Amino acid sequence: MTAPLVLTMTHRSSFPVRDRVAQRYGFILFMSLLICMGGYLLLPLGLSHLLAQELTKRGYDHVIVQLGYPGFGGIRVPVVSFQQKLGGETLLMSVMNAELEYSVPAILEGRVDRILLSDVAVQILATARQDLDRSGRVDHPAGDREGEAKTSGWGESTGFDGMDKGEEDDESPWSFWTVNDLLQRFPVLPFEDLRLDRVSIFREKATGPLRKVTVSGSVTYRQGELNGHLSFQGGETVSYELTVVGHSSTSWSTTLVSHRFQTVPIVSLQSTVDSDGSSIKVKGQLDINVRELAPFIALLIPIGPELEKVTGRATVYWMGTTAAATTLGSLWRDPSTRFEGDVRAHVTLPMLYGAAKDITMSYQGFFRGTATEMAWTLEPGVPLRATISNQKVVWPDMLRPITPHQDQLLRVEHARPLHGKLHWSESPMRITLAGPLRLTYGQGKNSLVVEMETVQAEWIGRELVKAEGNYRVMGTLPKEIAGTVAAREITADIRGDLTIKGAKVRGTVFAPSSVQVRQVEQDTVVIPTATFQLQDPVTFQCDRSGASCRGGPMTAAIQASSVKVLGRDVLFAQTLLAAQRIEWSRLAWQVQGQLSIRGVFPVLPHWRMQPTDWTVRFLANQAGIKAALQIDGDAPHRDPLISVEIDQPLPAGEGMLHATMGPLAFDDSNGRLSRLITRSSWPVDLIDGRLTSTLDLLWVGGWGKGAWEFRVMSGTATVTAEKLAGKYEKVAFKDASTTMTVRMNGLHSIALAEPAHVTVASLKTGVDIANLSFKVGGTWNLAEAMPLIELSDFRCQALGGTFYSPQWVADPTHSRYEMTVFLHELDLAKVLSLEHHRALQGTGTLSGTLPVIIESSGITIKKGLLVASPPGGVIRYNTSEDSLKSLLETNTELQVAMRALSNFHYTALTMRVDYANNGELTLTARVEGKNPDLPTVPPIHFNLTIQEHVPSLLKSLRLVEELERGVEKRFGRP
Repeated sequence: MTAPLVLTMTHRSSFPVRDRVAQRYGFILFMSLLICMGGYLLLPLGLSHLLAQELTKRGYDHVIVQLGYPGFGGIRVPVVSFQQKLGGETLLMSVMNAELEYSVPAILEGRVDRILLSDVAVQILATARQDLDRSGRVDHPAGDREGEAKTSGWGESTGFDGMDKGEEDDESPWSFWTVNDLLQRFPVLPFEDLRLDRVSIFREKATGPLRKVTVSGSVTYRQGELNGHLSFQGGETVSYELTVVGHSSTSWSTTLVSHRFQTVPIVSLQSTVDSDGSSIKVKGQLDINVRELAPFIALLIPIGPELEKVTGRATVYWMGTTAAATTLGSLWRDPSTRFEGDVRAHVTLPMLYGAAKDITMSYQGFFRGTATEMAWTLEPGVPLRATISNQKVVWPDMLRPITPHQDQLLRVEHARPLHGKLHWSESPMRITLAGPLRLTYGQGKNSLVVEMETVQAEWIGRELVKAEGNYRVMGTLPKEIAGTVAAREITADIRGDLTIKGAKVRGTVFAPSSVQVRQVEQDTVVIPTATFQLQDPVTFQCDRSGASCRGGPMTAAIQASSVKVLGRDVLFAQTLLAAQRIEWSRLAWQVQGQLSIRGVFPVLPHWRMQPTDWTVRFLANQAGIKAALQIDGDAPHRDPLISVEIDQPLPAGEGMLHATMGPLAFDDSNGRLSRLITRSSWPVDLIDGRLTSTLDLLWVGGWGKGAWEFRVMSGTATVTAEKLAGKYEKVAFKDASTTMTVRMNGLHSIALAEPAHVTVASLKTGVDIANLSFKVGGTWNLAEAMPLIELSDFRCQALGGTFYSPQWVADPTHSRYEMTVFLHELDLAKVLSLEHHRALQGTGTLSGTLPVIIESSGITIKKGLLVASPPGGVIRYNTSEDSLKSLLETNTELQVAMRALSNFHYTALTMRVDYANNGELTLTARVEGKNPDLPTVPPIHFNLTIQEHVPSLLKSLRLVEELERGVEKRFGRP
């Protein structure tokens, strides 16, 4: 009874223990399954996050990655998209619904069986000119010279491969991979089959029909051989097929064809390799149909929409050898590396980057190279012909002002083989060129053409450090340059040679280089044509590092038909320009020299001056022009006729001039005024005395930016005459002296600053006039034919008395002038001596007034009055006895008169004067008195009328005086 009880109790206690163990392992298994399931569920999210982080670290922006759940045979990738900055462009790429197929063995080997890209979109969009990334670095667009300079591998500190020389990374694969490794078949790629269903590529900057292109095809890799078949389709193009077959990195065959009516090969590339164990020989050929490649060229670089203008073909053959054990990192430094080949190319493009258009390139030659350099030779021809945009040409500062602003033709040619070397082992790279190479820039009559022929040249990096050759600059300079000297056109024909060594430039300008200036027009000066022609070669030196030049000495002949000054022609026989020093830099320039003009002859309407010689010494710099002018006559021993000093600030500002004429000393032999000024309508000649004149001018303007803006503000001229003697027509004068100061108000009005006092010791008009003096003032509006003249305090001595007039004004706006002349104590004897005969004599003095009227028709005197001064005088009329006897027999009244006039003592004499504008003088006299020798005769009143033609009378008197002087000069005074 006791045993069953015990067994039953033991049996009941064992079941709870088993349940607990089962529950524990079940829970662990459940949690493991739950964790695996959770990990599986979270795996795409985690891998997507890790992949996005990795892409972000590599410089990609806006990264989106979505992975599907991996299966036993593959995985689907719904979305992969990212952005990246590429210089001046932005890459946007998105991959939709990609599939990766794999097997377990392939996954274990790190590859997949197949990649299927069903929808890929690639967009390359243009960005701003400069864009800052997150690191603050400035990205420059393609074609930007600044950006290229900063990213170029031709910098001072790195070699062409972008690494410091001698500092190659030992861990880089280039340091342990050898050339022999390139012979091996391709390493295992991460896929066996890559299929592209639809890949769309769009580039905003591209031109042509492949600006947007769709790509499809497949790339397979099996048993070490790579095969690719890709199809390209543009918006409005036929389809293109690219076939690639490769066995190794050096064995390739590539063909690009277009599917037209017949298949046209576009690009064909073959590369083969042979090895003898110790060395490797590579042979290859590249053949490009440029016309068919045009859409792809437009995809990479903008060449415009006119793809039908793209023509040409390029073929390159090459062969190279090197040691099989050479590492790739030291390939280009290994002495065993050799290569050579031929190139033939003829390409035409409609445009390129907006920098050039109508481009034609033609090359035919061969090349050979080693690890240190590559030498090449081009057969004679025209390697380049294009129309270049001037905005894209980097001109030196000294040439930029004269360069044309419009597009110009560039032509490069060489009549003999052209040799060159590229020393790529040096850092920076060095390029040498052995010519001759001829470069022509510009075309046409209305532009500047530059021709350069280089014998040799050398570049280090991007810098030209050595060159020898000659040049020619001809054609028309830009209008901006002509405008600075107020010229309509400037043409040049300049030749010379040039040598560049480092930053130093030496050159020569050959004679007879010339510059022609046409139609220089300034406010008062017009030059129709002037030609500057070098007489001797001129050397110059420039420092490119400091952008400075200096040259000289220089001598140039200036030829000009004529120069118009104030509307009058000025001729000259010969002109020479001599510059002792010419200097130029970015901030300053300076020219010092002398201008010599021989035989200056102004063509005046009524004057003819003897030719004179002009010498101008000048110093010009960026601040202004200082010049000294000296004018000499035909007598070298005399003082200068005129001396002028000019100060003109630059740019246009307040200029000044100080001029001095004389002192001119006149004499009666070779020093006459008539020898200096001949054929003058103003009949003046000076034979004695001194004449001095000064002129001071102040103006604003001068050389401005593009045009002359010249305006005289003020001026002062002073003329001093000291004891001048000479003639005016037939009137001789002596000891004429005065000082006049004239002030100018611009170039259109002048005025005497104050009345000038004029004195003349003697004046011979047929009547001797002495001690003539007056004050003269006035103004002259040069637009008027005549000035306004004011005479005052006019005084002279003649006929034994004094003539005086207080004031006289000649106004060109009036046709009639009036003045009153006062006569005081004229000697009656000298007045009567003016008659042709000497029978009538008298004594006494006369005083009175003469109202003078001046009109365009002549001078008129009406109702002039002369009265004898008390107590009177004596009048005697003496004639021969025969004449008196005949008169007495015929007229008894005349007998009484003639006896009374034989000794007539008058107490009153009144004379009325009338003078007509035709020269007729009428004197009506009334005389009262008696003859003391006839006491029985009562007092007598005479009324006498005398008429005389004054010009004839004065002329006869002058003839009598000249005859008397001639007799005295011939026979002497007894």
